[in-house]
This record gives sequence, C-alpha cells and structure tokens, in this order.
Amino acid sequence: MIEEEALLGEWINQNGSTLRILEVEDASIKAVFESKKGRAARGKEYKVVGSHNGEILCFIVNFTDADENLHAMTCFNGRIVTNENGDQQIHTLWVLTRQFEDEARSKPTQVWNSFLINTDVFTRTTG
Repeated sequence: MIEEEALLGEWINQNGSTLRILEVEDASIKAVFESKKGRAARGKEYKVVGSHNGEILCFIVNFTDADENLHAMTCFNGRIVTNENGDQQIHTLWVLTRQFEDEARSKPTQVWNSFLINTDVFTRTTG
C-alpha cells in the first residue's frame, strides 16, 4: 500500500516533462505538470487534478491557463512501482484529446484525429 505522503514530490518522465505533486488528501491529488514536448505547452506549468487508490492513480492535465487555452487535455492512468534499481516510478498510459490540429488553433480536428495515445514512465526525483 502506498502512503499518500509517498506520492508528494517531483517526478520526471523519459521526455523531461515534470509532474510535481503538491498535495494528496483523502485520495485526491493536486499537482502541476510542465511539458517538454508538444507545441505551445513546452516550458509552461499547468494545473493537475487526480485521484489515487493505493498503487494506482489517474490525473488530468488541462492545457489552459490565464494566458492561453490550447484546447487540449491529457488523462494519465498509472501504477506506482519500484524498479530493480530501487527507484520509484509511475508507469502510465495516457490519452491526449485535442480540438485543433495546428499550433495556431485554426484547423479543427476531425473526431477520428482528436486522440493521441501513448505511454510514459515518471521517475521520482525528490521525495
């Protein structure tokens, strides 16, 4: 069983994107996400909300802030494990849903092209 305090801290994925879990209370997660991939999202922090149940968790990144709305959201579903080196990791499957195909957000996606699916592994950098 994972204690809520064990989730707190910074987690970085294989692309250099960061999940910083700030608060965990009653299974709810509050965090910020900074992407190193994508279009205009690079280098900006976005609010994250989520939930956990023991070793499993899910969290949502809504790529909007006071300055800009990218009309995209990503939902991560994952499991926390300890790898063979003793590092804590969150293995995730994610679905990005986007409204526009282009960076200028002038060309709406067709429904069939709205979804991108992939996996990420976040490794704890601080505790």
